[in-house]
Amino acid sequence: MKALKTTLIILALLLVVLAVGVVWLLRNLDDLVLGTIEDTGSRLTGTAVTLDSVAIDLAAGSATLKGLVIDNPPGYSTDYAFALDTVTVDLDPASVTGSVVRLDEVAVAGASLHAEQKGAATNLSTILKNVRAASGEEAPPADPEDPTDVRLSLSRFAFTGTKATLTTEQYGEASLRVPDVVRTGIGDPATGLTPAELARQLLEAVLKEAQDAVGGALADRAKDAATEAAKDKLKDKLDLSDEDMDSAEGALKSLFKGD
Repeated sequence: MKALKTTLIILALLLVVLAVGVVWLLRNLDDLVLGTIEDTGSRLTGTAVTLDSVAIDLAAGSATLKGLVIDNPPGYSTDYAFALDTVTVDLDPASVTGSVVRLDEVAVAGASLHAEQKGAATNLSTILKNVRAASGEEAPPADPEDPTDVRLSLSRFAFTGTKATLTTEQYGEASLRVPDVVRTGIGDPATGLTPAELARQLLEAVLKEAQDAVGGALADRAKDAATEAAKDKLKDKLDLSDEDMDSAEGALKSLFKGD
């Protein structure tokens, strides 16, 4: 009887400790998620990732992240690479206690992007290279049967309305258009992905689209510069004034249009 009583007391104490731990976890969940995002993001991008705040409402199945900033790699002078004012997350509350947390949507609207070119590289290509290198160094996928591992699946990701600038060594600064990035069905709902794996896929999708936009913009500016240089050379060779050159251009355009 005494042994049973002692066992019950120990069990009661363990339950109290567990309850206190759960309460502490819930009260500090926002800070824990914030720290995980900053640590994982910094490791993947190879530069500092900071986040102002996280607000999670498990009952409503939502989360809001504010002030997410991805700094530039060393050697770049703009203030940052990405600044995301608000990120909203919708999740399935019933999945929180399961083996895979199901995220219905992660939406980012109106992000600010600073693309900067240095020689043959850009800050975005450098970060993308870091992300791909880090993903190759990740540990093997966690066992989905292990309840201590967090697994995630995402139904829809939308990165829209990005405001971007491109700073180049030769052409200065200009506005840049980055297409919206939308991806669906990321991670198997049955097995999920680790937070690092999910972050890598999202970062890579956004960075690749942005880097493609930068490459296109640089090519256009180089083409425009070459055209202007050719016009200047022809004008000097023919000893034409600006007005004469404009008239000649107009005549050629009319000729080719059949006017």
